[in-house]
Amino acid sequence: MTTVTGRVGGRSQGYDVKLSGDAAGWKGRIGGMHIGRDLTLRVTGMQVTGRLGGRTIGYDVNATLGDHTLSGRIGGETLGMDVRLTSSGSSVAGRYGGQLSGFDLKLTVTEREVQGRLGGEKIGADVRLTGDAPPLVMALIATLAYGALLEDSSGSTAGVAAAIA
Repeated sequence: MTTVTGRVGGRSQGYDVKLSGDAAGWKGRIGGMHIGRDLTLRVTGMQVTGRLGGRTIGYDVNATLGDHTLSGRIGGETLGMDVRLTSSGSSVAGRYGGQLSGFDLKLTVTEREVQGRLGGEKIGADVRLTGDAPPLVMALIATLAYGALLEDSSGSTAGVAAAIA
């Protein structure tokens, strides 16, 4: 059994990450019992697919792994966001979303850990995840957790509805 655990954000405004599974996929929770989302990810060949949230309210995860890249779409064509991650040596960098709505990420990778910053210096969150998943998949999990945290803390109806899914 493999796990991915850790935290995105600080003590008062952050989400725990608790996933377990095997080499082909992970399942668990981002956030807490009342506010947060379920996450299921599967890796089949070079494809990463899954679901963030519930059956009715949530986002599909569709990404492709390359040699040193992960790129894809979270959500649908209208309300979704693009994700592009690149690994180089002991780091992963990339962007979630577009020019106006989205955030950058800069993470450091060790054998079993991904840590760093999502968003900017002033508006953003620190992340630290430990686990057995490939570094680009752990970076994707961190990205999904921070995206969910931003949406859920924005006070939007969609964020609140997704939080209880």
